[in-house]
Amino acid sequence: MRNISLLVFAAVLMHSAALLAQAPTPGRPTATPATPAAPATQAATQPAPALKIDAFAWFKGYWTGDGFGGTVETLMGPPRAAAMLGSFRHIKKDGKPGFYEICAVEEHEGSLRFVIKHFHPNWIGWEEKDHALQARLTRASKDEWTFGNMVLRRTGKDTAVMELTIYDRASTAPRKEVLNLKRTPL
Repeated sequence: MRNISLLVFAAVLMHSAALLAQAPTPGRPTATPATPAAPATQAATQPAPALKIDAFAWFKGYWTGDGFGGTVETLMGPPRAAAMLGSFRHIKKDGKPGFYEICAVEEHEGSLRFVIKHFHPNWIGWEEKDHALQARLTRASKDEWTFGNMVLRRTGKDTAVMELTIYDRASTAPRKEVLNLKRTPL
C-alpha cells in the first residue's frame, strides 16, 4: 500500500510528525497525494483540554457537503461507551468514489482524540493493518475543536466547516482543504 496518507474527516491526524508516507502502487486507485501530519508544534506539547465525549455530541448525524473537488458525506453515531463512531465517503466530480474512512472520536487520557482509517474504493487500506491515524484534541471552545491539523467549526445548528491543513511531501508549502458540511436527513 503505497499512497501518501491523507485525512479527511479529516486527516488530519497524527499526534506525531512521523506519519508513514507511501508511494502509489500500479493498478490501485490513488487518492489525493498528501499526508495530514503537521510539523511538530508547541501545541503538541501542551495539555489537552479536559473533555468528555458528550461535549462533541452535537456532531452526531448525517452530514453532506463539498470538499476535495467533489462531494463528501459523513455519518456520525451518538456518544456511547466513551466514543462516537463514524464513516466518511468522498465522491469525485465524475460521480465515482474517491475514498472511504472509518473514524471515531473517543475519550482518551482525560480528553478526546480523533482516530481514522482510510480505504480505497476497493477497500484496500491506506494505513498498515495494525495502524490508525490518531490526533489528540489540542484546542476546544464552544464552537471549535482542533485535532492535530484538523479544525472543526460549528457554524450553525446544522452547519459546520472542517478545515484541513495537508502537508504533501512533493510540495514545500501546505495546502488547505475546506469541507462545508450541512446536517441532512437520511
